[in-house]
Amino acid sequence: MTHNIEVQPMYITSVDIFRYDLPLSPPFTHASSGTVTHLQEVYVKLTADTGEVGWSEVRGNCEYVTGDTPERIVAVLQHRLAPCLLGKNPLQRNAINRELDRLIAGNSAARAAIDIALLDLAGKHYHIPVAQLLGGIVQSSFASDATIAFGTVEQARQEATDYLQAGFRVLKVRVGTDRVLDLARVAAARERIEQLGLTEEVLFCVDANQGWSVKEAAIRIAQYAPLGVEWLEQPVPAEHIAGLKALKQMSTIPIVADESCKSIADVARIAAEDAADIVHLKIVKAGSIANLQQMMSIAEAFHIPVMLGQMDEGRLATAALLHAAAASNAKHFEVWGFQRVKAEDDPASALMVENGRVHLPAGAGLGISVDENRLHKVVSLSL
Repeated sequence: MTHNIEVQPMYITSVDIFRYDLPLSPPFTHASSGTVTHLQEVYVKLTADTGEVGWSEVRGNCEYVTGDTPERIVAVLQHRLAPCLLGKNPLQRNAINRELDRLIAGNSAARAAIDIALLDLAGKHYHIPVAQLLGGIVQSSFASDATIAFGTVEQARQEATDYLQAGFRVLKVRVGTDRVLDLARVAAARERIEQLGLTEEVLFCVDANQGWSVKEAAIRIAQYAPLGVEWLEQPVPAEHIAGLKALKQMSTIPIVADESCKSIADVARIAAEDAADIVHLKIVKAGSIANLQQMMSIAEAFHIPVMLGQMDEGRLATAALLHAAAASNAKHFEVWGFQRVKAEDDPASALMVENGRVHLPAGAGLGISVDENRLHKVVSLSL
């Protein structure tokens, strides 16, 4: 016998889409992106007939990872996804996500923006944090890595010093095509760890952001291993799963897959082929928190450690990842992506960072408020 359970009547009356560029101070550079001076963010606001609203933020200039641009994300939201939301019950998130799956392929950032806003709205409706909707809070603060950007040897040494003194105990050095300079920068960061007596406390990593061939990566591994590097992130192009696997089999340093983990199918393939020691998962790649949770489940089933991270993004986008992390068993985190955006330049409210740990925001939904007056509205759809 089938029982129909009536869901409390509620429906979406309007969808507003906004743009806002977050200035970076200082800008950053890595092997895939080149130099980035601003985070080109897209914000979505869902309003229900109850007057409650749900917000989301996604990074727009992620073309080097997802293929997205701010203009593409806005266009997909305006013409394909947002019209399907009007009149829908936002509490029926699974049904909405299933419909969007049938409607459009790819477009992970636009899809993520919808899923995050639905969760924020539902959390506010029920007066609970989003993490409670995702299964409950099992951890509420996260020891984030801190990234040392491209630059001089002295800059690497100084950044390492600053991060370590601020309490960060996971350092990641961006590396690229200049083998000699990169080696010197990695050595300088390692030297500071040792000088401060923190060798046993600090997890020391490097990230190539798809910058090498398998041969180049093998040479770098031989150079970095004596410096105590404890994992190497995305050494080869995202689609080169065979290359990741080959490096994992020969490397004395654990291999992390990041840009290679763009979908549930990607994580399943990496797990089945034993192509990485760790997977680095992000909402903007997964396309939704729902997909992110499935990706984590696959990794856990294969006993592959999970790192939950983000692109460099604003505080609202970071909060979405924090809630997903709070409801997970993940042990590694990259949730410091808002560090180069000054608080006064971000239309979203602050996050608490203390001794190298980023804390889950308190309050209903994502626990973040947004100053709508600072955003630039580009699309408004309503019933």
